[in-house]
Order: sequence, then C-alpha cells, then structure tokens
Amino acid sequence: MGKNNIPIYVVIGTRAQFIKMAPVLYGMKQQGVEYTLIYTVQHKENVQEILDVYGLRGPDVVIYEGEESNTMKKGIKWTLDMLFKSLFKAKKYLPERGIVLTHGDTFTAWLAALMGKRAGCKVAHVESGLRSFNIFRPFPEEISRLITFSLSDIYFCADEWAINNLRKYKGDKVDIGANTMLDGVKYAVENPKETKFDFQKEPYILVSIHRYENIFKDRFTDTIIPYLKEISKKHKLVITLHPTTRERLKKLNLYEELDKDERIILHERFDFIDWINVCNDAEFVISDGGSNQEELSYLGVPTILFREETERKEGLGENIVLSKFDKAIIDDFVVRYEDFRRKALFEDVSPSERIVDYLKNKEEL
Repeated sequence: MGKNNIPIYVVIGTRAQFIKMAPVLYGMKQQGVEYTLIYTVQHKENVQEILDVYGLRGPDVVIYEGEESNTMKKGIKWTLDMLFKSLFKAKKYLPERGIVLTHGDTFTAWLAALMGKRAGCKVAHVESGLRSFNIFRPFPEEISRLITFSLSDIYFCADEWAINNLRKYKGDKVDIGANTMLDGVKYAVENPKETKFDFQKEPYILVSIHRYENIFKDRFTDTIIPYLKEISKKHKLVITLHPTTRERLKKLNLYEELDKDERIILHERFDFIDWINVCNDAEFVISDGGSNQEELSYLGVPTILFREETERKEGLGENIVLSKFDKAIIDDFVVRYEDFRRKALFEDVSPSERIVDYLKNKEEL
C-alpha cells in the first residue's frame, strides 16, 4: 500500500528496468511507501545484483518460471506465456485495484500495462513520451512504447519534449525533470567500488551492442563486426557480453574468432557500479543502448551510437554522436573523440523523488 492506502504494483522484467527503477524503489523504501514488486523474468542475469546495490528486497511475485528470453525461441515462449497471463490472470497478480508502475519500451512494459488494465488498475508509465517517430527504428521498442502510451493513465516524463509527444493521450503528464537513470548514475559515482580490471591498465574502448535491430540482422555481420575489427587496429576494445549478444556471437561462429584477437577482450556483463566505473575510465564508448546514452550523457564520456535513429535527446550534439552507420561520421569520431568529452552533468534534480512524491500524495484513483 502507498501512504494513502492505494496499492502500488511495480512490474519489472529486464536488467535495464531494474537499473532505472531501483532508485524509485529505494525512494519508496526511504519514505515508507509500500509496494509490491512483480518480476516477469524477461532477463535473469545480474538482476539480483542491482537490488543488492540499493539494499532492496527481492521480488514479491515472480510471474514466469522459465528461462530468460535471451534467444529468439525463448523470447517467443516467454511472450506467449506473459500475454496469456496478462489477458486472463491479471487479477491473480494484481488482486486489488491500485496503480501499476511500468517502465520504458520493453515487452514487459506494455504487457504490464495490459495486465494493469485487465485488473482495473491505473497504469503509470515511467520514462514516457520518448519517440523516434519511426516504428521500425528502433524495432520493436518504438511499437512497445506506442502500445504502452495507449494503455497508460499517468505519464512520468523526463522533460517538456516528452510531454508534448503525448498530446493525444489522456491522463496525468508529470515532468520529473530527467530520467531516473540520473539518480542511478549519481548513486554509482557517490558509492564507488574498488574493483579494477586488468584491461584498465592501458587505454581501451568500451563496446555494448545488444539491440534486436542490430544483432539479429545482417548488419551485425556485414557492418558492425567489420567496423569493430577496423577500430580495434588502433584501439583495444572491451566488448560487453549481453546474454543475447553472447548467444548470437556463438551461433554465428564469431565468438571464438573475436576471443582469439589480442586487440579485443570479450567481457561478461559488468555489475552496475563497475559499469559506471569502466565507462568513466574509457577513451570512448560504442553503444546501441538507450540506457547507455542516458548514463554517458550524464558522465560526459565521448560516445558514438551504433544506431540509425534514437528516441532520446540526452547528450546529442555534445558528447553523444549518432552514427547512422555512416562511415565518414564514425571515422571522424574515432579520430576526434576527445573533442566530444565534457564535464559530468549532474543536474540538481531527483526524478525518482518526484515520482515517489506523486505516488505518496495520490489520494484517489
């Protein structure tokens, strides 16, 4: 229950969602706002670590008992199971009418919203209003967002631009001043670990590639891997192995080839605090992640996005460069990356606190 006895259900499924929602859960814990944490198990690796960082309890309800969806086959199985439960068993998981807090642009985001509607709850969408305005880029995230918008009643938005993107949707639009990732990055910087990795003894480039639109398309083998190999001739690369990326590299018989390359290090996914640390220490970062764009925009680390479009504004035109897979843009960035470095930008605002204050002061549905 919230302080006004309105049940609050927080539905999370991916590691990125845990990272971005952990500051909100921490804020609710600090302010005595009760919640039920529901876990869909879209991702499983490294999830408990995020909760441990903030001293948060584990999920109260686990909806899916199978493996995480780190392959296409497992993903289809997970989606069908979750869709059935969202449509026909919503009241089992959301027994009282309350507020369902969902996040972002994952399949969990819109399935949680659907479940909330089926159970007669109000749906509150965190990180709402982001748009690329191209349903195929990023795919399927842009579609997930549009579905979630249509099912939501409360929209927690990072800025006025995001709010304006929701003009045609009815409900409360709340400007929280930034994305909740800002609180996560602040926490990581203020609570550093002493971990140092061997690769940090010399300059390195950090790589994080995992989006469906990249790794499950010909672009992965025809464009991205060749780009990385070319860059590695001048810079040592540390490639983060997201579960889907690892499995994809193995299926394409690329894992062993890259692992043997002395200029490339394949590294298991970092803990959140360690990730912020290695980002801060990198010469520059190559990523296709929206969360990474937010993190690195706050840190000020030079970053090139291996994407054609992005739904986020953070850092663009400053330390973040959208590559559009244009070789001229990529080559220019690799040569001039230091020109894109800037001071860390920690705004004097807590988006998570604004969400908690809204929930705490909500008197009726």
